Amino acid sequence: MKRDHTRLLSFLLAFAMVALLALPTPASLQASAASSEVSQKIADLDEKIAASQEKIKENEAKKKEAQQNADTIQESVDLLQGEINAYNSKIDVLNGQISNLNKSITSTQKKIAKTQQDMAAQKEEIAQTQSLYADRLRAMYITGNVSNLEILLEADNFRDFLNRLEMLSRISKHDNAIIKQLQDEIKVYEETEASLKQSEEKLEKAKNDVESSKSMQQEAKAQVVTAKSDLDQKVNTLNTYINGLDENSEELNNYIAKARAQQQAYMNQINANLAVTASTGNGAYSGTFIWPVAASGTYVSSGYGSRWGSFHYGIDITGGGGNAPIVAATAGRVTIASNTCSHNYGKNYNCGCNGGYGNYVVIDHGNGLLTYYGHLARAIVSAGTYVQQGQTIGYMGSTGYSTGNHLHFEVRVNDGTSRSVAARNPMNYF
Repeated sequence: MKRDHTRLLSFLLAFAMVALLALPTPASLQASAASSEVSQKIADLDEKIAASQEKIKENEAKKKEAQQNADTIQESVDLLQGEINAYNSKIDVLNGQISNLNKSITSTQKKIAKTQQDMAAQKEEIAQTQSLYADRLRAMYITGNVSNLEILLEADNFRDFLNRLEMLSRISKHDNAIIKQLQDEIKVYEETEASLKQSEEKLEKAKNDVESSKSMQQEAKAQVVTAKSDLDQKVNTLNTYINGLDENSEELNNYIAKARAQQQAYMNQINANLAVTASTGNGAYSGTFIWPVAASGTYVSSGYGSRWGSFHYGIDITGGGGNAPIVAATAGRVTIASNTCSHNYGKNYNCGCNGGYGNYVVIDHGNGLLTYYGHLARAIVSAGTYVQQGQTIGYMGSTGYSTGNHLHFEVRVNDGTSRSVAARNPMNYF
């Protein structure tokens, strides 16, 4: 009878302990309220981060469209630049022709000037010869020798007559020959001058034609340059717009980084509250955990330990249809139940929610033993409630830092100040 009485007392004491554990303490209620407030702040930041990320996506879409437009316009700019280069080449050729024509015109003008100079000298010589001839005639007139007959009649004899006749003939022929030669040379000069002037006129006409062609090329080039300038302005405007989008995205990314840092600070605050309110002890557990995913076909996709150059402080369990019920591995009190993450999809980056856990639940099993259930689609329990082993606490998802639907299951002992000290291999508890 005494033995039965002792057994009854032990049962009642155990029941009382369980009841006390099930009831939230004032400290735990206060910590839960504080954690709930901080969780709301985390959720608010999540919304702002999501809005910033959406804005960045919009910026990228606008940037892509603007870049496509800029590339299309740039192709036209390049074509116009090709036309401008072709015009420049044509103009260079025409400038070369003009330069050669100018040289030819200058040379021809020098030849004309030289011909005119030589012709003037010849005319001067003719004038001097004619002057001498006139002087001679005038002297003959003054001395009374006004005719060749008188000169001949004054001969002393027939021989003298012949000599005088020969002299007069030679003088006449000499003067006439000189004058004729000079006149013939002047005629050659005049013909040369006329030919050179005709060449000069042809050269000037050719030059004018080339100048006209050059003007047409320059006018066409100017139109292309204007069109290119307009397109260049459009490209510059688009590039300025793209740079503005980049700057805005950079500002948003900086804001997201700061917001996630703030979220981590809030997470640290929640963990600090948890460390204060959670049970203490060495984490010893005499029972056996049950598998936290209530579905068949599940398996450990990533174990506890080193992974991808870092350390994985829990195990990842996947399978079971991807939305399997998540159950408490053993009985305890829920200290954290967060549903603040809306990013329930596969991703290869950390969305920042709850330090990467996404929606998650933490259960205190007494003696400092805690279990974490991360990346839930949603939690269906609330902080401060007591759950039985096997009770559904949420559903598998892919919130937080998760590449696909799975459960991150973690065991900690509340006797360390950091995750690396507090974490334990969950496989040792099954």
